[in-house]
Amino acid sequence: MSFDSLALEILHKIIKIVKDDTIQPYVAAGTRLKRTLALTHINRTLRRAALGYHDLWSMIYLEWHADAVQHFLFYARQRTHPDLTVFLDTRAAGTSHKRANHKRWSKFLKDEMKIIRVLGIKIPVHHGSPALAAALSDTRAPRLVTLELDLDEKHVTNANIRRLFNNDAPMLSSTRIHACAPFRHLPKFPALKELAYRVTERNLAGLLDMLGRMPRLTYISLKGAVKWDASPLPTHNPPLKTVVLPSCTSLLIRGMNALRTRYILSRIDFPTVTYLDVHEIIAVHNNGLLATIFETLPRLPNNPHPRDTLWLTIRPNFFIIHFHGYRFQTEWPDSFDTIADAAGFNLVFSLLVDAIHGPANTLLLQPSLLYIENSVGATEAAGLSLGLDDLSILIGEIFESYPTMKQLSLSGNTPPITIALRDIYTHLLPNLELLRIEVAGRGNIHDTYDGPSLATIQRTRQIRIRNDLL
Repeated sequence: MSFDSLALEILHKIIKIVKDDTIQPYVAAGTRLKRTLALTHINRTLRRAALGYHDLWSMIYLEWHADAVQHFLFYARQRTHPDLTVFLDTRAAGTSHKRANHKRWSKFLKDEMKIIRVLGIKIPVHHGSPALAAALSDTRAPRLVTLELDLDEKHVTNANIRRLFNNDAPMLSSTRIHACAPFRHLPKFPALKELAYRVTERNLAGLLDMLGRMPRLTYISLKGAVKWDASPLPTHNPPLKTVVLPSCTSLLIRGMNALRTRYILSRIDFPTVTYLDVHEIIAVHNNGLLATIFETLPRLPNNPHPRDTLWLTIRPNFFIIHFHGYRFQTEWPDSFDTIADAAGFNLVFSLLVDAIHGPANTLLLQPSLLYIENSVGATEAAGLSLGLDDLSILIGEIFESYPTMKQLSLSGNTPPITIALRDIYTHLLPNLELLRIEVAGRGNIHDTYDGPSLATIQRTRQIRIRNDLL
């Protein structure tokens, strides 16, 4: 059977395989354009089949040349009810013909918004325009389901986007908004269930009120701005009532110092959360240091899944605790402005010890499987960074907190841990049955092991050793 005689259904299956293999969603805009058009230049039969395959043409990057955009739009519209996925990075088109480009993009959004299902817009500073802002502010989006809006943090007026889609996007269910000023009208979107939102000093004060008017949210991700001007926490008179998030099952708070994290956490209630993820920077508070792990652990709901596995990550300047339904990462700078390094390090170290004990003391967590990934190395510790002597003490605290584990898995720089287990902590972990050396999940971690200490541990403890590095 010749290629030209294949049924259209078979040709579309072939095109789908090629598309899935070579034109994945994350492929760069220019590469996507070249590879898609290449499918139409193999022969006439495949060209006809490709031109009728909607998924090839339904993803459009507006920064492409106008002819390419119209070509994709024409063939996407051959379907009776087309669904478009549209992306625009206003800087990617360069500065030539800037006014004409913005006019073209704005017209496209106004004319085609009614069939756009997924929209991603990125507007760096100095790359916006009144026309584009008006198109995004005033054009209804009746079929839009997913929105990603990425505005430069320096856009203090949100690139002059006053609202979104005239507050009329009835099917919008998932949105990721990186902006500086607040978008106060998000509660007007009745189907919105997933919200990822950049938090800044300009929108923090109104954040909780906004969340309180969005009780249907099931997923909330709050990410702090990269640059945050020094500013006090918001004050409220009268005091805010606790904001209840009745439907939220996943709550993520990242990229803020512990004072801002605590400001948010102390004013919300999340009775149905099954996954809580906090990534914060230790903050100076009342001549001491603040981390919110001790405020989040007691608020975790009863988890129907057994918390039988605990992951710990130790690096010179950050520490992670992770178990089913919970992840907490705390990091600290090289120095504190108001605390001398010696005193600051003692405070950091004391906080880490308390954090290690936290799951055991608060939740009575005693996992049978413990993972430790370590990247503290032989380089001399500087400032507030952890060194090998500090690591050895922390390892002892870990083993004392979780003495009933049956399997210990190590990755990264493992020799300091196995040597400590062989020489210092021989009396701990009486139930240990398996010691495993693994490859670190992160590609930038250098994995090492110490053969003599592993051999001694195997002989003296009569346990199994599994070394994935061999």
